[in-house]
Amino acid sequence: MVITVGLLGNPNVGKTSLFNKLVGARQYVANWPGVTVTRIEGATSYRDYTLHFVDLPGVYSLSATSLDEKVTRDFLIFTPPNVTVVVIDSMTPEQGMYLLLESLELGLNVVAVFNAIDEAKKNGINIDKEALQTFLGVPVVLTSAHTGEGIDELKETIINSFKKVIRTKLFEYGEEIENLIKKVENCVSNEYNKRFMAIKYLENDKFVRELINNCDFTTDESIDTEIAKKRYEYITAIISRCFTKSNNLLSTMEALDHVLTHKYLGIPIFISLIYLAFNFTFKTSEPLVGLLEFLFGKLVEFIGNDTMFKSLISDGIINGVGSVLAFIPSIFALFFALGIMEESGYLPRIAFIMDKLMYSLRLTGRSFMTLLLGFGCNVSSIMAARGLSDERERITTILVSPFISCNARIPVYLMIIGVAFSQYKAEAFFLIYLLSIILTAISSRIVNKVILKGETVPFIMELPRYRLPKLSNIAVYMWNRGKHFIEKAGTIIFAASIIVWALSYFPDPNNIENSFVAMIGKSLEFLFRPLGFSWQAVSALIFGGVAKEIIVSSFSQFYGGIENVVLSPVTAATLMVFILGYMPCFATLAAIKAETNSNKYTLFAIFYSLTISYLLALLVNISWRLLS
Repeated sequence: MVITVGLLGNPNVGKTSLFNKLVGARQYVANWPGVTVTRIEGATSYRDYTLHFVDLPGVYSLSATSLDEKVTRDFLIFTPPNVTVVVIDSMTPEQGMYLLLESLELGLNVVAVFNAIDEAKKNGINIDKEALQTFLGVPVVLTSAHTGEGIDELKETIINSFKKVIRTKLFEYGEEIENLIKKVENCVSNEYNKRFMAIKYLENDKFVRELINNCDFTTDESIDTEIAKKRYEYITAIISRCFTKSNNLLSTMEALDHVLTHKYLGIPIFISLIYLAFNFTFKTSEPLVGLLEFLFGKLVEFIGNDTMFKSLISDGIINGVGSVLAFIPSIFALFFALGIMEESGYLPRIAFIMDKLMYSLRLTGRSFMTLLLGFGCNVSSIMAARGLSDERERITTILVSPFISCNARIPVYLMIIGVAFSQYKAEAFFLIYLLSIILTAISSRIVNKVILKGETVPFIMELPRYRLPKLSNIAVYMWNRGKHFIEKAGTIIFAASIIVWALSYFPDPNNIENSFVAMIGKSLEFLFRPLGFSWQAVSALIFGGVAKEIIVSSFSQFYGGIENVVLSPVTAATLMVFILGYMPCFATLAAIKAETNSNKYTLFAIFYSLTISYLLALLVNISWRLLS
């Protein structure tokens, strides 16, 4: 028999880690019907049952504003699972228990899971499980997704809850509110949970208000605040009875946060750690990159290029694709360093730190968290923006996402830095990433000021706890963000390299200056003459519109290998700045069009990025020449 289990919880409570413990590798990813929000499902066998888990998008409340929240709410209302597991953080249970109360008001068959019990014990927090079950009226399981504690007990509890459905009415809101609830219940159709819908109506939930449009009485505007207050009073009373903590003057997490998120020390520490991450990237990967470049070079020499077929293999495929693949160690080393920051719980704190600095630029920490995904791929940050509840902020985040340096630009930066700044690799890499963040912030201000006029929405976030990074989790993080690069090398970059080779080989195989690709570059060279770009750079930039990695393969083919590329420091710096923001790749443009459903915003992304990049690159070029 199959039991459908919904995993519900706040963001950063370890819900997905718990899901992975429950189902292991038996999971698959799809889209919710009618929407583009990703859902993760998986199944496992236990006793005579198949437990089918659905990992719902993380939410703080069942009052939905963003698309992710709507998906979770609609799933629970219209297709409720057999059992709903509400995952609550044992260290900070208040918000999770708030969601639990709403789930019970919806009439769901609930199991309350208090996760990260191992960390609670380390911090001297004792949880009275039996008392919790008494007060909440539902089964309670204490788990640790990190150690696996309580996993089998949870499976057992799910089966028992399926056999014996428990639906509890926890508490009443007081005579005045209860009378209002009863009045609204009369307006609710029998197909819905009347009490839940009535409470949401009183909380001014837009979805419920539109659904229940036959109620002809008004309510006090403060009623939603009073309902929330009553819930938190109830939660506080339960926590005071069921949670006890030994008296520590200052916990380790509090002590770390006091330093790492300090209003003066936070940003310098962040900058220092990012610099160390880049320095680690170059120090650890440089030998492997050199070895790969040497092997590809020897292979090209062995095959030769005296015939058209040999030229295709050596100049087109090996020089083209190989020049990109040589930077794989650097890319994986960078994501290994960022994975440590993510796993330790520090990376989300960067958003908290940056929010204070960027509030005046209309870029909040909320959107900054979304933009962080752009360091992997701009498409990811654009798609993740659908989780932002404020439409102005969502559109702004989408339009400025292309300025975040994605991993497609990494091999381009590495090539240019290796050619022109070999003595200052980490410093040059750090500066271009810092410029990326600054340019994104300033663009956010411009977009808000010129196109999407409006006020910044206050940013509220719950910081995850610090954790000792696990090597297995870092490896998964590194692979998930780096594999996209390898996949592109075997598909888009491979195909583009062959096209670039053909345009470079014909009509004169003996002189690339007479080739079609030279004709294209030279015809547009006058536009980039103020920036000091040669026709090779112009042609590479054109092909790079498809995917930025193609810039590397193009240079490699134009010059007969990366080792033969020559760029002056001023041209190299100008080129890096231009590549930082110029026209988004085709996949990013498609994502912008899909998420905004607007040709206007897509065209704006193209022309704005080109204009800003050109002007900024020109400023760098002129300034460098004046100062040198």
